[in-house]
Amino acid sequence: MNNTDTRRLKSVAVHPELRHTLLANPTHESLSKIIEYQLFNQPCQPLVDNILCLLPYWELQACEGNKVLGTLIQYITQQAPCLLINDKMIEANLLRIRILASTPGIFSFPPREIQEHLVQSLHMSDILADLPEFEVVSFSASEITPLAFDITHFRLAPHCRRYIQNLFYPERREAILSVLAHIAKLYPLIPTCRKAYALMLSLDNPDNWSNHPFCLRLIANRYWNYKLMEISET
Repeated sequence: MNNTDTRRLKSVAVHPELRHTLLANPTHESLSKIIEYQLFNQPCQPLVDNILCLLPYWELQACEGNKVLGTLIQYITQQAPCLLINDKMIEANLLRIRILASTPGIFSFPPREIQEHLVQSLHMSDILADLPEFEVVSFSASEITPLAFDITHFRLAPHCRRYIQNLFYPERREAILSVLAHIAKLYPLIPTCRKAYALMLSLDNPDNWSNHPFCLRLIANRYWNYKLMEISET
């Protein structure tokens, strides 16, 4: 490729219509073009605007099992970290969409219904923390023990909430969201699938996990599991 071709390729890569077309419905072909054109080496703001507009469409595609979308988002986070700086909303949405897109299966219910009626869909959703699927999300006894007094007295002091927030570090949040995505797509009971997706949507702000009923129940379950183990060993 000569210099003229290179300049032409770069100019095409930043064209708004082409950028939108490549990003709107990711396929293996469009992903190859995105990489070839080095789309995410361009100034961040136009890309941020594009992605903000596309988030609702990507959400639906992820629910429908577009695995290429998951690969695209992984590529975005690696190649354009500027998109995520100081924007937790974009980061959280991209994480959820990537996990949903990468999880095998499709939704057995219309995701828009959950999005439009989120509060109702969350009713009693914290009980999903009792499902055995969440046993893969481990907390050590040393992490849980400092919360013993507050858990047994069914109240949490402000400093405990700060402590709990630190327990939900990024890798653990991703593990929990991955389990929820698996439940949302593959669990045999549709009402449970719906609640799992509602929980994923409600966990879009990482700073609020320490106040979320589902997260608190997950922590409490781990504490009582350790207590039962202690009793059984005596």
